[in-house]
Amino acid sequence: MKQIKQSLSILGLIVVLALLPLHQFVLASPPAKATASPQPSPVIVQPSASSYTESRVLVKFRLGVSSNAARQQVTAEHARLEAAPELARLGVLMLKVPPGQVLQVVAHLKQNPTVEFAEPDYQVQAVDTTPNDSSWGSQYGPTNIQALQAWDITTGSSAVTIAVIDTGVDLTHPDLASKIWNNPSEIAGNGVDDDCDGYIDDWRGWDFFNQDNNPQDDHGHGTHVSGIAAASSNNSLGIAGIAWGARIMPLKVLSGAGYGSESDVASAMTWAADHGAKVINLSLGGPVASSVMEAAVNYAYTHGVTVAAAAGNSGTYGILYPAAYSNALAVASTDSSNTLSWFSSYGPEVDLAAPGLSIYSTYLGGGYATLSGTSMASPHVAGVAALLAGLPQYDTPAKIRAALQNSALDLGDPGWDQYAGYGLVQAYNALLFDPATPTPTPTPTITPTPAFVYYFPYFAQTC
Repeated sequence: MKQIKQSLSILGLIVVLALLPLHQFVLASPPAKATASPQPSPVIVQPSASSYTESRVLVKFRLGVSSNAARQQVTAEHARLEAAPELARLGVLMLKVPPGQVLQVVAHLKQNPTVEFAEPDYQVQAVDTTPNDSSWGSQYGPTNIQALQAWDITTGSSAVTIAVIDTGVDLTHPDLASKIWNNPSEIAGNGVDDDCDGYIDDWRGWDFFNQDNNPQDDHGHGTHVSGIAAASSNNSLGIAGIAWGARIMPLKVLSGAGYGSESDVASAMTWAADHGAKVINLSLGGPVASSVMEAAVNYAYTHGVTVAAAAGNSGTYGILYPAAYSNALAVASTDSSNTLSWFSSYGPEVDLAAPGLSIYSTYLGGGYATLSGTSMASPHVAGVAALLAGLPQYDTPAKIRAALQNSALDLGDPGWDQYAGYGLVQAYNALLFDPATPTPTPTPTITPTPAFVYYFPYFAQTC
């Protein structure tokens, strides 16, 4: 269980962005039921010349065919045997045939009753799913965390929603607009609380800072974070998000200057859990332990939500809250060489590390920017958690945590350490982890309460 530091003697917690104090913005404009019919005859598709190795055929003769008979058939095809002892153990012979005669030889051999099978030596290739996004070359994060290999298994499910609790999201950004979550129980613009949750017209998230239904980003931070986690990908535009099939739930809790209150953050976490989010990203934090914030983290966790949070950018001992809580995943930052970033905070609560230095992602006005901080590391982990959450075997935060921690690339001293935790998150390894018997962190039992009636009576209505 993580240690909770004593509260500092200040009047209240001010939530601050987990960004470096100084950073450079690098902006770029975006690149401007059929009627039943008789069964047709099967269509035989011939392989193209580029799909097999030139001048090579693989053949297996039926059991009982003598070596002399086999050699005669090979000679009749103007072919010769090539050495392939490992294939011979399978009863398969490798033939060298005249150039351009592969398909003809295969066809002749298949007609021979002594042949069990004959086929070209088909080519194979690495199956890394490399997206065609125009700025893919500016991203090192997905490569370092095995996203390309993971995308061969899943690119994320639209049934999985990542709640980005931050400065909001640029709702019209071309790499994000199609990814914004829509509340299925709310009718946009009718001035009615259709889903009876205490919020009117909350059809695409909520702005807790201004108390309205427009979570539009006026800072840039939340937009940057959202792109890392789940930007539209393979669309020939901008960047690739880690869980590009997942959706983004924009919840604004910070001002245009990047500040907010713990009450708004806690409210947003609870709201996200109640509205079906499976992952929450918190690229923010403060130095003071808060019972309210911890209760919100626990509420989300016990409602099936994986919470990823930025460890902090002090470069010293001491993890920010809410990352420091046991039911949140505290994420440290690494650079392109998988070395811990100089600014990354450390301590006994660190769970994982992820790329956080010089990360290129979406930004305000449909643009893109390069930012650094554990704020950028956290959404990498949130994205991988979303990939896991889209598969049935990872159906609890405990199983997702176990997969992430047990599959991470160990950095620094062997085993867990206070700088990188269990290591650099590895998406492909995590997807291959067997979560059948995870060891979950003990958590308190949280009894849901009708919070909207109690805390927001001015929104209450008869439902």
